[in-house]
Amino acid sequence: MKTCPKCGYDKLADTARFCHKCGCDCAAVQVKRTPAAEEPEAAPLVGDKNLINESTIIGKQEKYEASNITIHNNITEDHSHTTIVCAVSGKRIYLDHSVVCPKCGKQVALEYYVEASKRCENCEQQAREEYRAFVVRTTGAGPLDAACKQQLDAEAQRLQIDAATQASILRARQQKPAGKSAELTSVQRAELEAAVSRLITATEPEPAQKSLEALTVLHENSSNYEAGYWYFLARAVVCPEESVKAYEEELTDDYWQRYWGFLGYCNTGSPKGGAAVDRLRSVFGQREDDIRLAEAIYYLARGFDAFETSMLGRAGELASSVRREYLSKPLVPVYDTLQRLVRENIRLEEKYTPMETFVFVDVFRAGKYIEYLCAEQARKEQEAREAEARREQEAREAEAKLERERQAAEQALRRKQAELSADRSKRMEQEMARLGGAKPAATQQADSKAFAGYETVVPGTKKRNWGKTILIVVVCLIAVIGLLFLLPNRCNRGWAAAVGPSGVSVPGRWTRVADFGGGPLRPTKINRAGFFLARFVIFYSADAVRWSGGRIFGFRFCPVPR
Repeated sequence: MKTCPKCGYDKLADTARFCHKCGCDCAAVQVKRTPAAEEPEAAPLVGDKNLINESTIIGKQEKYEASNITIHNNITEDHSHTTIVCAVSGKRIYLDHSVVCPKCGKQVALEYYVEASKRCENCEQQAREEYRAFVVRTTGAGPLDAACKQQLDAEAQRLQIDAATQASILRARQQKPAGKSAELTSVQRAELEAAVSRLITATEPEPAQKSLEALTVLHENSSNYEAGYWYFLARAVVCPEESVKAYEEELTDDYWQRYWGFLGYCNTGSPKGGAAVDRLRSVFGQREDDIRLAEAIYYLARGFDAFETSMLGRAGELASSVRREYLSKPLVPVYDTLQRLVRENIRLEEKYTPMETFVFVDVFRAGKYIEYLCAEQARKEQEAREAEARREQEAREAEAKLERERQAAEQALRRKQAELSADRSKRMEQEMARLGGAKPAATQQADSKAFAGYETVVPGTKKRNWGKTILIVVVCLIAVIGLLFLLPNRCNRGWAAAVGPSGVSVPGRWTRVADFGGGPLRPTKINRAGFFLARFVIFYSADAVRWSGGRIFGFRFCPVPR
């Protein structure tokens, strides 16, 4: 057993590091062991064979006296399996892994015990908050002069605040003015919009980190509702570890810090996200619709991250109970995106705004699900391409098969025709041999082909004799001209035949029409086409008549008196 050097508590286990009463470090305390006292031999009792022997057990000693015999029993007390509840974390731990805080007197785990100030973390945080309040009361909005610094140092010493913690508190007081405005200036509004735009469109860590830095400055220099919303949301998305640490260390209840606390736990893979939602409900229970939306977001984050369909189903059921008109204004885009997700699910072919994409990926944590959808789409497209390639290959194979079948059919037809031809030739030879006509081989072969129908003699086109044709046309033309001269006409004007070849006068009824300039010609028994043809021929033949001396076909033509 160990004995505490500070308070003298002598019932510490051999392995105890701290005193259960005062919290003093007892790791270096040596265990004092005393040899067991020599006891007189036990004498047999009077009577039967029963004997009373001494039982030596290190630990608590109990003394029994019976007549003249004293019996000592040592009882061991083992605290290694005794459990308690830590006052800081609320977890159940073993007694030998805990210590009693000298400040509040509560049992806390060793990991929550601050050795420098000899108190638990609850008392440490309480002292820091008390010092912050003292700093605000002492300095106000004025400058930090030497007198105020002395008061602050004295108070820090009284509260056991170390120099580093004191400097951090004073530095935060200087960077964060006391009188913060809830309304943003025009410059701050522009900075907020630019930071939000970079945050929701960032695809790399660097622009997201710069956006968080800008939002941090806005949050520290203003108490604007919207700036706080985006600051704590960006912190939970970009730096979830720092967000969780600040969430656990912060004693005050900032609404947006508590609201997005669960998202930081989800992004770090911690199972404490549900507890953060419950804490939000217990502290800000009057904002029921905001809290329902936070719970739905938590279910979505869990469901998409681990592909838990039950969580996704809970989120869908809870989304229908959220009333849009009662939500905080910054949460309206998140609500609209949630409703679209419930209606349509996530479709890769759809176009989403940068805000909707940011909410899907960074708030709902649907990145893994989107990657799964992309992989499934790529797989289906690959399968479709392979199926199309197979269909094209099958079509080509079918076409090739049909071509082969056609060629085979043509070859078979040619073979059958050859066989028929050979058979017919054979029969023809047999028939010719039977008739006794021994023809030459060439003639026999030609006859066989003609008989079989394989060779048909096509008569060639006769060459046209143009000389003969022209002669016939000329003769016909002369005949027509002669016929025109034999037609009677009762007109006495023009050229007329007077004397024939024998000197006999031609009767007046045989006068011929030959006047082309003395008056109009009057056709009687010829048609108009013939008349014009005769006129054309006679006109161009007038010079020939004159050149021949007035004689043609044995007739002499002479002018007839008018």
